[in-house]
Amino acid sequence: MLKNNWAVAFSGLLNQFRYIVNFNCCYYNISEYLIKVGVHVLGETILLNKKILVSGADGFIGTHLCNLLRGHGVNVIGLGRTFTESKKNLAEDHVLDITNKLKLRELVQDIQPDYVVHLAAAKIRSVKLSDYRIGYETNFIGSLNLVEACQELANFSRFIFLGSCDEYGCQSVPFEESSREAPVSAYGVTKLAVTQLLQTLARAKGFPAVILRPSVVYGPGQNVDMFLPALIQTLLSGERFKMSQGEQTRDFLYIEDLVNAIMQALISPKALGRVINISSALPLRIDGLATKIAQLIGAESEMLLDIGALDYRVGEAMNYWAKNSLAGDLLDWFPRIPIDEGLRLTINSVRATRVIN
Repeated sequence: MLKNNWAVAFSGLLNQFRYIVNFNCCYYNISEYLIKVGVHVLGETILLNKKILVSGADGFIGTHLCNLLRGHGVNVIGLGRTFTESKKNLAEDHVLDITNKLKLRELVQDIQPDYVVHLAAAKIRSVKLSDYRIGYETNFIGSLNLVEACQELANFSRFIFLGSCDEYGCQSVPFEESSREAPVSAYGVTKLAVTQLLQTLARAKGFPAVILRPSVVYGPGQNVDMFLPALIQTLLSGERFKMSQGEQTRDFLYIEDLVNAIMQALISPKALGRVINISSALPLRIDGLATKIAQLIGAESEMLLDIGALDYRVGEAMNYWAKNSLAGDLLDWFPRIPIDEGLRLTINSVRATRVIN
């Protein structure tokens, strides 16, 4: 209660002044920033000792999110396919495939979570017809199973679904939440199907869903099947890195910014039923980004870039970046880690891991 009163009182006082500070070439309004601090403290109070079930807790995003939630006194229950010893630091962890409807329902009824953050997904970005079936069974049916189990809970506060900007597909940029989606992959279309399911349930039954659409997430601990960690790992090994011509643009979001957005989505009353982009809103060409990373690594790494050695993926979106103003309005969220800082943190993490191993 003391924290609640402090946050409300502090917000009122801060409305009395406005100062602008130039920090790392980004302008921040101090009063608005400190109000966000008050909201964050209030959020800690709301979530303290609550049960949050995180699907995909064993993955890259899930690991970072669970660490953040645990640091705020949340009882985090992880749901995944495998948990290594280093990740078994949750209140509970359960190995279960979300396509198993009966076992998933039993588990959710046993846990009785207050909140669910649904991260689990099959990240299939191909256009092969067989991959659409895999995406449908895991991403849509698995999500439907989890939603059905949550609807049976007596005291359930919120369901956070991690969608993707892949749902926009070949739509014109910048992607906006009001745009009509045009997915071009199994991943994009099955994510969109879940988004539409949740919005329908929110309208028809008041199901407390929030849909977040992150752009391209990166950071320490990411698997090398993604472009940035594969590039960094290869260059640090002194090997040549084959890539496309790199003319496509991408919107890169540091992992810490994403998990902070998820934290805000858990507590913001304005977010219910909404689709919200979580992005840097900064389009970067892939060839320029690869060169920047090589320069940060040093040791003539730029000479190892084999730009143009690979063809573009079939159906690949050449322009991919999203507006994030709605996240500021509904979540009081904005990205705080500049790309140069995020890349350095990621490169240093990969270097440290290589030394340990």
